[in-house]
Amino acid sequence: MNEKKDLILAILAVLVPAIVAFMGYIIHRKTERIKIMENQLSEKKYLAYAGIVTLFFNILKNVKNGKSSDGDLAEKMVDLKRDILLYGSDSVFYAFNNFFDISTNNPGDIKLMIDVWLKLILEIRQDMCGHKSKLNKNDILLNLMQSRTEIQKYYDYNKVTSGILQ
Repeated sequence: MNEKKDLILAILAVLVPAIVAFMGYIIHRKTERIKIMENQLSEKKYLAYAGIVTLFFNILKNVKNGKSSDGDLAEKMVDLKRDILLYGSDSVFYAFNNFFDISTNNPGDIKLMIDVWLKLILEIRQDMCGHKSKLNKNDILLNLMQSRTEIQKYYDYNKVTSGILQ
């Protein structure tokens, strides 16, 4: 009877570590696959976010240079919408939709459009930085305008046009 018990213990002594090692290997492979997929999705998300910012800056360049917008602007927008739907975080998705809703339904309200665009950019930065970004709307405006005086003129103009100072 002891020989049978010793044989079972010997088999278990070999079998249990082998099973544990095999399970560890399987878990490690699955974890690596998940990391690879997350990296691929992250790359696509960042490309979509960069596309939004690039499109805006291209429009800004065209306006400053007096050129008309690209003819394939609508196609680029559809591609960006698709990419944000697939890869963007929920907060970026909602901010992106809000921007298009506001810009479509309030085309004359430049301040509102700029505000929702700034909100979109802040959401993108928050997602990309892992909620560590401390930038605010004025920081982004300074980046665009390159002068605190210009930012103040922007705010003053908005006060006058909204009837606050009239």
